[in-house]
Amino acid sequence: MMHYNLGYVLIINIYLKKQGGIQMDSIVKYQEKYLDDIITLFINVFKEEPWNDNWFSNKQAGKYLLDIINIPGFEGYLYISNDEVIAGLFGHLIRWWEGDEYFIKEFFVDPDFQGDGIGSKMMDKLNKELKKNNINTIVLLTDLHSPAADFYKKRGFTEKSDLKFMYKNID
Repeated sequence: MMHYNLGYVLIINIYLKKQGGIQMDSIVKYQEKYLDDIITLFINVFKEEPWNDNWFSNKQAGKYLLDIINIPGFEGYLYISNDEVIAGLFGHLIRWWEGDEYFIKEFFVDPDFQGDGIGSKMMDKLNKELKKNNINTIVLLTDLHSPAADFYKKRGFTEKSDLKFMYKNID
């Protein structure tokens, strides 16, 4: 029979709380309770190089993200560490003649945690979830000369050489 000295357990728990506690990391499906934190993180990630996005307000960025969230077939994932949003991956399912696809609309990781493997863990989670639902293709758009393009290439993504992204400004 084992005996535990509860005094030591109490001291360890107090020490851990003073040191920030035990980190509890998880990848969860999108939860509305985190929306304000997601908006703030999204703005902070994309205002930096190489994106330099200039969201005028949290309200504007929130509307943009809610537009994505409200697309039929939306699937979103969050990386949560100690109840703090560290990363978000938002996209939706597309019915296609070759089979259903998942279109990544936004994928962002807190700059303080980039390079720590969180993006890879998020992609692994997405792959597992999609496989469970017989979805075998992920598609996305990203800046050709960004670190994101290299991230995706390292994970098996290829460029589609017969497509060209086009746009037109309306005067």
